[in-house]
Amino acid sequence: MRSGKTQLITAILIAISGFTSAQGLFPVLKGYKSVSDYPVYTPDDLWDYINGAADAYLALGFIDLNITEYTKGRSTIKAEIYRFGDDAMAFGMYSMERSPGYNFIQAGVQGYNEEGAVHFYKDRYYVKIMTHSGSTKVNEKMKELAGMIAGRIEGKNEFPSLLKLFPADGLLRNQETYLLESVLGHEFLRGAFRASYEVTGDRFEIYLFNCKDGEEAAAMAARLAGDAFTPGEEIFKYAFEDGYNGVLHIARQGGRLIVISGLGFENTALAERYIALML
Repeated sequence: MRSGKTQLITAILIAISGFTSAQGLFPVLKGYKSVSDYPVYTPDDLWDYINGAADAYLALGFIDLNITEYTKGRSTIKAEIYRFGDDAMAFGMYSMERSPGYNFIQAGVQGYNEEGAVHFYKDRYYVKIMTHSGSTKVNEKMKELAGMIAGRIEGKNEFPSLLKLFPADGLLRNQETYLLESVLGHEFLRGAFRASYEVTGDRFEIYLFNCKDGEEAAAMAARLAGDAFTPGEEIFKYAFEDGYNGVLHIARQGGRLIVISGLGFENTALAERYIALML
């Protein structure tokens, strides 16, 4: 019983610490009054705030959302700080909502400034700052606020390290993302970074799975390849017709699992070239 109470108290303290640290990320914005009368949203009630969009956030390990509004006369700036389980999940949510044609700015790891909005991510936080004002001065204040919030966030200020493994040749930049659940439509495939490519007219996608060890990578490869999977091979490579995605080229070495979609059997040489670069 004592152990159960201790675990409960620990969980409460962790939750309170998370809320407090996130609320402490909101700075004073010169010339503006701040109001923090929003509740702290959690997975239980995020739907109350962003309706159907909550599903995507929850699928990427959303923990909580803190909100503060800044007002000056008729101008209002709202800042939302979403906290996720780790930096890969925060990157995944940020990257799902960006577009490669956006106006990217230096805020956190990466950010962008579009009409009425400044979004960026850093470490496990995804920050969204917005206004209905069309004023250039208010837009500059949003960017200033983004810089101050980013400066208060401790932790990783770089893209997830596994993104560096994707070859540069043919990479469609700012289209990389992270998928936590049901990758390629398979429930047993979890936790993959995805990058899109175009090479001599061929469009395809590469999935790199963030496996914790060789056993996890082998288990996913075995589910995909079925009886064709041979766990004893140092490098297992296989191409097959998948019911969900057409032809898939897969490779597993140690704790690394790579899947390429969008290339047919006639492009096996191209798929194997990229697999070799990543392994």
